[in-house]
Amino acid sequence: MLSSTALIWTIVIAAVCWLIAIGQLRALYRSVGDSSAQRRWSVAQGKITASRLGVAPTHPSGLDPAEAGAVMRYRYRVGGKDYEGDGFQIGGKIRAGGLIAKALIKKYPEGRDVDVYYDPADPARSALDKKDSVTRPTIVVFVILFTAIAGILTAHAIAGKMIMMPNGLPMFVLGLPSAALLVAAGAFVAYFNQRRDFKASASWPAIPGKIVSSDIIEDIERSRDDDGHETESTTYRPDIRFAYHVGDAYYTADTWKVGGIVGSGSPKYAQGVVARYPAGRGVKVYYNPASPDVAVLDPANRDGAALPLIFGLAFGLAGVLFMWLFTHGHWVNAATRT
Repeated sequence: MLSSTALIWTIVIAAVCWLIAIGQLRALYRSVGDSSAQRRWSVAQGKITASRLGVAPTHPSGLDPAEAGAVMRYRYRVGGKDYEGDGFQIGGKIRAGGLIAKALIKKYPEGRDVDVYYDPADPARSALDKKDSVTRPTIVVFVILFTAIAGILTAHAIAGKMIMMPNGLPMFVLGLPSAALLVAAGAFVAYFNQRRDFKASASWPAIPGKIVSSDIIEDIERSRDDDGHETESTTYRPDIRFAYHVGDAYYTADTWKVGGIVGSGSPKYAQGVVARYPAGRGVKVYYNPASPDVAVLDPANRDGAALPLIFGLAFGLAGVLFMWLFTHGHWVNAATRT
């Protein structure tokens, strides 16, 4: 039986997991709504008026630089009226911190001209980027994972004892291999979605466009070992932004290839891409006729296409192995009898 202290902690942790799962469900709901919003939002020219690392006065860390996040504001004009915004992505304000915040500051320095996406029904609602920072499959994985953990802990609390498997291991240890299998499933979904996009983009029509900006983003990560020695690693990735017209509509995009852009420890790859697409150059833009805001410059590029598959296989094999060990391992029975 669980002691009173253990029972209380089980209930508390279960409640926290339920709250996280509900929060992820709300995020999933908002993501669906944001996707529909992306299709109707218009674009206007704007300028970054503030771009720095900072900490909100209400942040518990006070002014700790290690906790600094992106503080960014921009100004734009719609229908002869000036607006100011601080939203980075549709559906929310800038909340990035750490390395992501530093990358945002480099991408959007103060004074830079930018495209601002706004809601035609309410131009005060705006964002700099239309894409979600977290993909829908990732949210689904978190919902399933935390719901499973919350369900197991709730069952422990109701039973008043730790529910054990026949081999003597507590049921909650299955959470580790289950999480690995969920990650693998998400990676496989991403891989096959990418393959679908590769196939579809091969038949997209081409129209003339122009490179708006062409930069190399440096992501610097610093870490300390147990002896206090600091190490620094830098990854480089190309950031290509282009503009094009479909009918009377004006679009911009930064998806120069199908699939994600993977950083490299060497700047050579990013330098090659930037040299291929310098700012101001005219280019062919291949766009999706069903969603003209989706476009690429190089539909045949397959760099990094196998990474989700490799990632999924690694986590899938690990998940299957540990699931078998935790459910069929006879060494567990031997250990519990001694």
